[in-house]
Amino acid sequence: MKPMIPALLSAALVAAGATALLVQNTAAAANTVQCSLQLPSSSDAEAQPSCVAADVAIDRLPAVGESATVTVTIRSQVEVNQARLAVRLPDNLRLAAGSSGLSAARTVGLSQVADQRFKLTTGGRTVKFGVTALAAGPTNIEADVTNPDAPAPDRSAHGSATLTIGDKPGTSHAGITETAATAVERPGGSAPLAGRAALAGQICATGSFTYTNAAGSWLPGRRVKAQVLGKTTSSAATATYATGYTSTSDGSYSLCFNSTVTSMYQVWVQFSADSGLWRVTNNAGSTVYTVTTAAKTNVAGGTTAAFGASSPTSTYMRGWHAFDTVNKLWDAHGPSTCWSARDTTCRVITLHWQPGSTAGPFFDNTVALANRYVALRDTDPDSEHLVLHESGHALMDNMYGGWWPADDCPSPHYLSGKSGTNCAWTEGFADAVAGYLMGDGRYYWPDGSYIDMMTTTWFNANQPSSNTNVENGDQVECRVAGATIDLWRKVDGGPLKTFQQMASTTSSSYREWFLIDRSAAGMDSSTTSKNLVYTHTIDYRTGTTSPPTNPPTTTTPPTTTTTPPTTTTPPTTTTPPTTGNLVTNGGFESGNTGWTVTGNAIGTWADYPAQSGTYYTWLGGTGAANTDAISQSITIPSTASTATLAYYLRIGTKETGTVAYDTMKVQITSAGTTTTLKTYSNVDANTAYTQRTLDLSSYRGKTVTLRFVGVEDSNLASDFLIDNVAVTTS
Repeated sequence: MKPMIPALLSAALVAAGATALLVQNTAAAANTVQCSLQLPSSSDAEAQPSCVAADVAIDRLPAVGESATVTVTIRSQVEVNQARLAVRLPDNLRLAAGSSGLSAARTVGLSQVADQRFKLTTGGRTVKFGVTALAAGPTNIEADVTNPDAPAPDRSAHGSATLTIGDKPGTSHAGITETAATAVERPGGSAPLAGRAALAGQICATGSFTYTNAAGSWLPGRRVKAQVLGKTTSSAATATYATGYTSTSDGSYSLCFNSTVTSMYQVWVQFSADSGLWRVTNNAGSTVYTVTTAAKTNVAGGTTAAFGASSPTSTYMRGWHAFDTVNKLWDAHGPSTCWSARDTTCRVITLHWQPGSTAGPFFDNTVALANRYVALRDTDPDSEHLVLHESGHALMDNMYGGWWPADDCPSPHYLSGKSGTNCAWTEGFADAVAGYLMGDGRYYWPDGSYIDMMTTTWFNANQPSSNTNVENGDQVECRVAGATIDLWRKVDGGPLKTFQQMASTTSSSYREWFLIDRSAAGMDSSTTSKNLVYTHTIDYRTGTTSPPTNPPTTTTPPTTTTTPPTTTTPPTTTTPPTTGNLVTNGGFESGNTGWTVTGNAIGTWADYPAQSGTYYTWLGGTGAANTDAISQSITIPSTASTATLAYYLRIGTKETGTVAYDTMKVQITSAGTTTTLKTYSNVDANTAYTQRTLDLSSYRGKTVTLRFVGVEDSNLASDFLIDNVAVTTS
């Protein structure tokens, strides 16, 4: 056991999932623009500066039935050829028809979303639209600016205006101070199983709790505290009669109590964002979010009161999404009744969030143990990866008993670049928690951009570090995360052994954890594990004393005696014959063989058939902000007269209308320049595979990268299905 010392790590260091962790190092951003329009709100929050900002203002505070004009002012330090503005309104506001070029509003969960696409210049843009107040209560008017073609935190912006609508003129006010909301009955929803029937003299309350994610998908609210409250008479005090938690499978509940009267005057159910082990509160940490159903009156003993499927209002939906996300961490934490075996008091993980908040994301470990918390901004719960990352910091804090390694994080620090060895360990661990529990090995930001932490491509020193060109070694949190996830997947059978080891021994760095503490705990640190870690460019093969091998300056690992097993060495490109298909595994029947894949894009699914065989590529289909891609390097002979790319494509979509919300591009990269040969979108949807062809003759005599990339926005899903890809010459 290592000695416990006071926490040395600043809260800024554990801002891990914070958008500041990754700069999308485009050449333009790296060489010409220092983004400064949207800056972190405090020194604790290391959210990445953005070159785009969105300000939302409302000209008056409307009461129910009154209207107002909202102005969105977009500022930009860069040009974005196809920017998208998405306006999101809660369920107590209505968008005026034909507002300033916005599309017709469509329903996403309980919210209304309208958008507009345009070329964003450094001159900025102003959009105005009208709204009408429909009901009293808290309201958050949101505006999001993104670059759908190339999502990146430094090319996105979020702005909001919060107010509380009054039921009479003059009673509305700016801001939101409440955390309590009246339950919304889910449209078209119904409660799961009704639960057990009430016995004689008993009253039972049944129903379920549900919420939506950013894409509008309805999901069960699990482990939500549910209490049955009531009054025996109209003048009686309110009392709590039963307490429990919603189901871990479908969010249902069935709570019964023995009634002391023949008939209860009123009975209702109150839900709290508090599982007893984690909770979501306002930014002050003073009040937990609650949702209360309408009361049922004159409920007789021996009966069951069915409350149906209850939901928060749209203004508070993200807070409940954040609460439910932490279930994933609890399900993986192990058998301990608290978060770790070291914790004997069952410390609660507290998430601070409120509509319109700009504080975060970070984990504050500078306060007393009992008061430590995760801070989330307005849209942060849209990324479950981010919530799990910050909660992963809280888990490490719990397992280490409040101890933290000395702070060696530069400011800012990035997933793809080198930081300190301690920083890479604490941040990389939290990254690994997120990527492993989400099952994709990625880290997503709320705007939909992401980094693939499972990349095993070595750093190209001729290019700046970025989310697709990650630096090497155990000072890089992306490499630490990818190596750790691989160990959990292929060696350890999951993260539980690591969690149990960390609850007994602290580590300051990944090297210390892997070479000393992991081995001391009886976990595998053999040559096999070292070779696996080396595929992520971390070289511990020579023992515990020598430093990692200096990384190569090319993208190919060393070819000396330190080369890892041939099964993990990145493949080399060979020149194909001048006849037949130049594409390896163009029918995808050998899975990922021959292809570099982002996301689980190649496989076989029951939803759609392949054009032939059983395997195909499926880009998109998530209904959330997402980018999938497949690519392959091919050499087109200089002796060819013509070169033709052919592929079968089928497009399905849930989008409507003539606006291209989701796209799939066919691209060729030659000598560092990427050219888009063809763009398809949801507007091109069809019901069968159709063969498409493109001329590649201009690339004769060159080695190029063929790439298919699908980009979805944050709402309805589109499916781009590709099969039987071929490049032939004549």
